[in-house]
Amino acid sequence: TGYEMNCIQTDAAISPGNSGGALVNMYGQVIGITSSKYVSSSYEGLGFAITINEARPIIEELISDGYIKGRIKIGITFMAVNEYQAQINNYPVGLLISDIDESADIANTDLQIEDFITKVNGKNVYDYDSLFSAVSDNKPGDTVTLQVYRSSTQQSATVELKLSEYSAG
Repeated sequence: TGYEMNCIQTDAAISPGNSGGALVNMYGQVIGITSSKYVSSSYEGLGFAITINEARPIIEELISDGYIKGRIKIGITFMAVNEYQAQINNYPVGLLISDIDESADIANTDLQIEDFITKVNGKNVYDYDSLFSAVSDNKPGDTVTLQVYRSSTQQSATVELKLSEYSAG
């Protein structure tokens, strides 16, 4: 399953440096938050903004609490390893762990920096989008199963992980 949101189509220029900015109407009222653009040789300048009605509850919760309650956090920083990189380095396709958040439950597992996560709940993971898709139906406290490859021993293992809640601080 994927995440759906209501968007406004716009021809305002959206680039990596200005996504997340306000989309305003001719009266200077914020009507959306720029979020993405469609890239194709058939279209030019096709951008999208999250509607202010979708964004307002999130903005208000960020102001009042400093974070969005109920969002999960796995607790790793990773580098995505694609098929080409895996082949030339003799690694598996997956997520190469470069840091582990000591405040997340993942710190209580046997996972180590330089381990590769190759599957989450039986789904292949190889970048942020595939990881998000694999965990999107979960909530904090849920347990997921990771398939892991340890580069130092060249062995695979299964790790159970309780998802943490993302919070301020």
